[in-house]
Amino acid sequence: MEFRPVAAPGDVQHLRVPVPEDAAHHFPTATVLLGDRALLTSWVEGHAAHRLGILDLRTGQWRVLPGLRGMLRDALAVADDCALILTDHALTEIDVRTLEVTRRLTASIGKHNTNIRRDGDGVIAVGNDSAATETLVSVATMTVLQRRRRSVLRRDPIPAEAAREGAARILHHGSGLLLAATQTRESAPQRLLLLSPEGRSLLPAVDVPLGLSRAHVVGDGVIAAGPDIGRARHLTAILGVVPSGSEAPSLPLSELVRTANASAAELLTQHSRRNPPRTVSRDHRLEPGQELADATGRRLTLENCVAARAAERHERPRIARVQVTDLELSSSSLNGAVLEDVTVDGLRCSDGAGFLFGCELRRVTLRGRIRGLILNSTLDDPDPATTARYARWHHDRLADPEWMLDLTGATGDITIRGYPSRFIRRNPELQAVVSAAAAHTLDWRAVDPGRSSLSVALHELVRSDWEDVTLVADTHSAHASDDLRYIQRLRALGIAQPT
Repeated sequence: MEFRPVAAPGDVQHLRVPVPEDAAHHFPTATVLLGDRALLTSWVEGHAAHRLGILDLRTGQWRVLPGLRGMLRDALAVADDCALILTDHALTEIDVRTLEVTRRLTASIGKHNTNIRRDGDGVIAVGNDSAATETLVSVATMTVLQRRRRSVLRRDPIPAEAAREGAARILHHGSGLLLAATQTRESAPQRLLLLSPEGRSLLPAVDVPLGLSRAHVVGDGVIAAGPDIGRARHLTAILGVVPSGSEAPSLPLSELVRTANASAAELLTQHSRRNPPRTVSRDHRLEPGQELADATGRRLTLENCVAARAAERHERPRIARVQVTDLELSSSSLNGAVLEDVTVDGLRCSDGAGFLFGCELRRVTLRGRIRGLILNSTLDDPDPATTARYARWHHDRLADPEWMLDLTGATGDITIRGYPSRFIRRNPELQAVVSAAAAHTLDWRAVDPGRSSLSVALHELVRSDWEDVTLVADTHSAHASDDLRYIQRLRALGIAQPT
């Protein structure tokens, strides 16, 4: 179904969640109503640090629980002040009043569970809708009782009238209201339908372009949530749509939204004082002939950013005269780009983004700690002609004496493949050069690398057409002493160059 905005009910408001602006995207979560007391959701901050957000429906105050193992999938209240939180890899018991973890179960419950429900006195069932079995857990002892074939979960059928309105998933059925989504896929742009129990439309649909995961009746209205709270950073509150006579919490939804928004803003202010926010640049593409130039930045994250392939050398995407302090690459690829007069002070590469293939380097300086960077001079493309074109451009660059890379002030996990050492400024205390001639004629295999992985580069050297290879000892690694000892031994035997 094509997504086209429609007019929504007049009282649709954003209910803010205390998610920092630089929170990670693409971590699906559930948003769970815990009785009439709390609403729970989760997100990721920093480098895979999970957070559980708890909105008190009686006071409108947000609280944040750190240390959650995985994203929220389901929750169940087992006492007035006790709840069980189900995440991807754990079942955690928390004291809702003090927001403390009291017990946790990870063994024998399996992974990627999605639901939790009562199964008799003092027993809960943990499972996944797509799995054949489920796990029974004792609430009293927090131990696994047994595994069994999964019970059939009853789902509300979609009334014929609701199907005609476009309903594809039932989200809630009760309180004189039927809530439905117009797409089976949660992450797809869609609409929230507000229908009578028989499926007739009561109000105009509400657009949810970032997807729709859950919808809950809260007081005199509805709170709807998308699957990616880290991206949306808010819930959708629809006020005054529940028929009169329905049970309502002590705080009206309009006041709940106002108080929750103020609470979220206060928490985010406190968070920014402790952790200055990063600037996140997402989903950008450097097209052929495009240049990013004359820029400086600090605490910058590039997420899903890529460089396009070029048919002509002068059309290669270019990054020039750029200085960045504390740069993070996440799910990004600058393969094939030209980097000229670029300085990076502190670099972290995650999600495989540290592999930079086929880049042309001109006066690129790395400083500070570098994590997970692999520079490979070749670019392997599904199109053989593109691969050959970039190989030719790299060969032409080797005729230019201008230096490529300055590593004199850099430490950390750096791998250099195919860029000759004569173009690299080095720190002789941490970095060494082994020529192709030495690798082919001298017995470097007899040198014990210990726990160092630097010998891998020598194996690659003898199988390649490189002039030499630059070995970089990672002084931040648990194997730092092995790296340094290996380099010293190679130099003592004349395999690595003396400086």
